[in-house]
Amino acid sequence: MNRTIETRFDGYMDIENIRRRVVVRPEPVADLEMLHPLLAADHLAERLKEIFLPNAFSLNFIHEMTGLAYLHNLKVFSSEVEYAARIFKPPEVEVSPICLTGLAGVGKSQTIAALRRALPPPIELACDLYQGNVELTSLWYASARGKASGKQLLLDFVHGSGHDGRGGNLAKLLVECRRRANRDGVSMVVLEETQHINTGMGASKVTDILLTMAAIGPPMIFVSNYSLVHKLLRRNSEDKQRLLSEPRIMLPEDPKSQDWSDYVRECMRVSGGRVKASNEKFAAELYRSTFGIKRLAVQLIKLAYIECRSAERNRIEVEDLHKAYRSSAYTSNARDVEDLQLQVINNGTSRTNRDLHCPFELPVEFKSNVVSFARADRDQRVQARVFDSSITETERSVLERIALPEEKTLAKSTRRAPIPMATDEDLKKSFRHYMKSHSPPSGPGKPK
Repeated sequence: MNRTIETRFDGYMDIENIRRRVVVRPEPVADLEMLHPLLAADHLAERLKEIFLPNAFSLNFIHEMTGLAYLHNLKVFSSEVEYAARIFKPPEVEVSPICLTGLAGVGKSQTIAALRRALPPPIELACDLYQGNVELTSLWYASARGKASGKQLLLDFVHGSGHDGRGGNLAKLLVECRRRANRDGVSMVVLEETQHINTGMGASKVTDILLTMAAIGPPMIFVSNYSLVHKLLRRNSEDKQRLLSEPRIMLPEDPKSQDWSDYVRECMRVSGGRVKASNEKFAAELYRSTFGIKRLAVQLIKLAYIECRSAERNRIEVEDLHKAYRSSAYTSNARDVEDLQLQVINNGTSRTNRDLHCPFELPVEFKSNVVSFARADRDQRVQARVFDSSITETERSVLERIALPEEKTLAKSTRRAPIPMATDEDLKKSFRHYMKSHSPPSGPGKPK
């Protein structure tokens, strides 16, 4: 149509450009020691929540969704005639929504926020179809929290969030939403926090809301925890085929992946060097206590910092993670982590809450990596427990004296300086001294 439309997605499709736009590296926290321990821990946690380093899944998901938005943009603006037809007589198109699901706290909302940063920003379009300019918007975003019906969501798109809940019937609202979405070049619709829809509602109501959003026309994403997906799986086959045919499962980080190592290293950097442990050791212990769920990692680091300040220290040690894991504030999360570990070790046969059990088949490589890490950790703990229970009191006291803390270990003995090489004069003096000390007596010895 014109240069504005042709260049709208220029530079937004390259995956490395996407990475640069979505990465968030906050500044390290400073002067935590000047604050009360609880306030300092809250400040540290808030800064850690800002971190976003897209892992392989998030980056590929954002890249895929940007591609879908680009294709829809080409369809809407294929010609001036097509654009005008979509405004004055919007077609009835119902898409198969993409279900982004995963455990609570795994990073779905951060990925959606990154997608919003990755898509092209609003631009002004001048067109002969209307006077003045219209602002093209790449994405419509809505949260299902507090919404009782699809009509409320459509009213938000048409009238904004300040409406009084009245605005015609659902069919007219849907037509108006289609018209505005085509006019404004909306290339994607996102509905987040859909698990809150099912509070006090049946699955039929949830299905109605999701299908209403899918009927607007642009590609649609709905974000949900496992709990809602389990509820939708009990629907009839026609609803399951329309709502769950395009799942995207966001899994916790792989314990052996570079993404998890980079995330932990970034947490240590943002903490301002307040972690007294190597990256490898801290990453392994943090994964063991959080199952790779980043929301839990932030909470555990926060609680560990409170423990270290209680011990009159300013740097977090691995032992602080152990104490934080056993604290009352982490009890419910610790139980979930243990249930997840048992579920993986037992190949999904253990009885866990439905919100912790993935309703879809998981990739084999994820299972093998997490299982090997969990089993190796369990074997190591069992061996340590068996060894500790088999030694005598005398052996235990000897081990306690040997295992000194790092700050009390003896320094390595310095190497003795080499003896200087002797000169010719030194050799002559040494030879004369040797001959004199070993020479025989000059006179005959006295008879005994």
